[in-house]
Amino acid sequence: MQRVSSASMLCVLLAFTLCAPSGAQDRLADAWEVLGPTHIGRPLDEVSKEISLTCDGGTVRQVCATDAKAMVPFGRVPARKIQAVFDDAHLSKVTVIFSDLQYPALLRFLTDRFGNGEDRSYVARAGMAGEFRAGVYLWHQAGVSVVIEQYAGKIDRGALSYGSESAMVEVVRKVTSYPRGARRDL
Repeated sequence: MQRVSSASMLCVLLAFTLCAPSGAQDRLADAWEVLGPTHIGRPLDEVSKEISLTCDGGTVRQVCATDAKAMVPFGRVPARKIQAVFDDAHLSKVTVIFSDLQYPALLRFLTDRFGNGEDRSYVARAGMAGEFRAGVYLWHQAGVSVVIEQYAGKIDRGALSYGSESAMVEVVRKVTSYPRGARRDL
């Protein structure tokens, strides 16, 4: 019989601990399956069984988020943060923050599901007289508005926001307030 050193056993136990499921977050293959646009209106108690969220404790409106230290997969890309808003304990709006480098993959993912969106892209003005295209697309699907922004207020951060039409009024107003291709500050 072969003897196993205590150091080898410790390595095996450590590997098992790191790989073993520890909660709802670990069982979740992709947050899209729990929080995607088709889940708008879903009750908080159902959602919280499938994804780990920390909520602010509001009564009528609760704002919940994933752990800022964990990269959660969403639509096959790593999300930096996912924020979910629950009005009267039902999902009304979701905002997913991701690296700008993930924008093309997430845009393809959304286009595969919703078709070609309304192109609301603009020419971003940056420092030193630089200009570049900032991709923005909008979809309206079954009472849900979906907006993806390549640069969400910062050069290295994109955002996907979606929710009920009433929850998305301000976001949709912001992306449609300029004509397509207009020049504006990032």
